[in-house]
Amino acid sequence: MKKKIGKIVFAIVILAFLLIQVYPIIWLFMASVKPTIELSTTPFALPKVVTFENFIKVFSDGKIGIYMWNSLKVTGISLILIIFLSSTVGYALSKFRIRGKKQIYKFFTFGIMVPVQITLIPLFIFYSKMGILNTSFSLILPQVGFALPLAVMMFVSFYDFVPDELVEAAIVDGCNPCVTFIKIVFPLARNTIITIASMYSILIWNDFIFANTFISDSNAKTVAMGLKDYVGAFGNVDWGLTFAAIVISILPPLIIYFALNKWVTAGMTMGATKG
Repeated sequence: MKKKIGKIVFAIVILAFLLIQVYPIIWLFMASVKPTIELSTTPFALPKVVTFENFIKVFSDGKIGIYMWNSLKVTGISLILIIFLSSTVGYALSKFRIRGKKQIYKFFTFGIMVPVQITLIPLFIFYSKMGILNTSFSLILPQVGFALPLAVMMFVSFYDFVPDELVEAAIVDGCNPCVTFIKIVFPLARNTIITIASMYSILIWNDFIFANTFISDSNAKTVAMGLKDYVGAFGNVDWGLTFAAIVISILPPLIIYFALNKWVTAGMTMGATKG
């Protein structure tokens, strides 16, 4: 009897947490397809009339397309650099005989403990002198830099579980280290690659702190920063328009999550240790 009561209480608690997490997203989607008048009178009720007028206005009146493209560009280039650099550095630290290898690895892992906030002013001054403020490079560079420590650590953890005999056999068969890595070792790290790509694609897409610090030109804003322009950008706040813009901005992360959820789960549990 006590076990049944415990299970019921546990189920109620889980459902409560699930409701807290899911309801805001459901309500956001409902609010985005409501007419403005209905949204102001019955904000929490189901929509009586479903309209996509807010989405049409967002694309016609706003700059959501530019913001989305900027975010896509920053996210895509950052991911390519993160995976390329972390996979190659991790492989070298795991399989190559390098003097001071442990110290180099500690240097990378130390970067995990560096707060983003303390780098903003130095980076702003540096970017200003280099003339790269209001460019995608000012966002890509810190994103890659702060992602590398954890990404390198994950790849090193995976490569350590790749048998040395596999690498040695490839070399005996005539493969140089580069070919061995590209054709044999790197494909085995699929789960780790997908985990890193999905995790950082969402983090970079949603980044606000770097964009808000280094970007002031409206044509260079990312979607996370551009959303605040919809609050008061059209006179009085049009919440239907604002909610529609938010829905558009969160669709890519949601699609990535649901599409790669299986691989991310596998990567978190085993991808960092074996392929």
